Amino acid sequence: MTHHRPSHGTSRSPRRAAGAILAAAALGGALAGCSNVDRTVATSAIPVDYHERHPIVLADRPRSLDVFVGTGDRLDYRQRHDLETFAAEYRAQGRGRIRVLVPRGGVDPAAADATLMAVRRGLAAAGVSGAIEVGTYRVGDPRLASVLRLSFPELQAGTARPCGDWPEDLGPGDAAFDISNRPYSNLGCATQQTLAAQVDDPRDLVRPRAEEPGDVYMRTRAIQDLRGGLGAPNGQDPGTNWTQSKLTPIGSGQ
Repeated sequence: MTHHRPSHGTSRSPRRAAGAILAAAALGGALAGCSNVDRTVATSAIPVDYHERHPIVLADRPRSLDVFVGTGDRLDYRQRHDLETFAAEYRAQGRGRIRVLVPRGGVDPAAADATLMAVRRGLAAAGVSGAIEVGTYRVGDPRLASVLRLSFPELQAGTARPCGDWPEDLGPGDAAFDISNRPYSNLGCATQQTLAAQVDDPRDLVRPRAEEPGDVYMRTRAIQDLRGGLGAPNGQDPGTNWTQSKLTPIGSGQ
């Protein structure tokens, strides 16, 4: 009697096929789950825009003024004008108190005290009184002119870090940076510093000012001129009639 052994290859093929199908399904599910993830790829850790490299920030920084010690109890025109401007800035954007440091050592104390009294009178005349704190400091070099140092904290705009950062070699020494066509680190810093220094109110860089009501008189006068009214009985055409006499030929030199 002949016995036939079952073929192991035919019995294991369905199991292997089922396992392969399950593995493929699991891998497909994993890949499908990964496809829903929103991934961000950063191409460079160095910001290219100079607004991001050198942002303008607001911070409380000291506003200072040096008043030279004189020979009397009066300030000259230049120092009096500087003191008036200093007081106007304090009234507009000053915080806290005005601190006055009087020099001691290497200078005549009577002359320094007389200048202090003149500064007090100048600040009072400019509308600043009762907000002065007086202190002293030691003069480092008696051979130099001594000054009264006035300061107060003020909200100022400026770059987050000072300019002058040159980590790259802009010449031919750094070939990798030379062929990268990227802006150098210090580019735009001076522009940002200049813009921050020109702003009258640093808060304008953060938010716009509130709108003020329109000038009713100017609007009413313009409507009366157009329709006719007091001073213009027949009305006036707001347009401009450009005649040949009003035009200057190009190259006439006039």
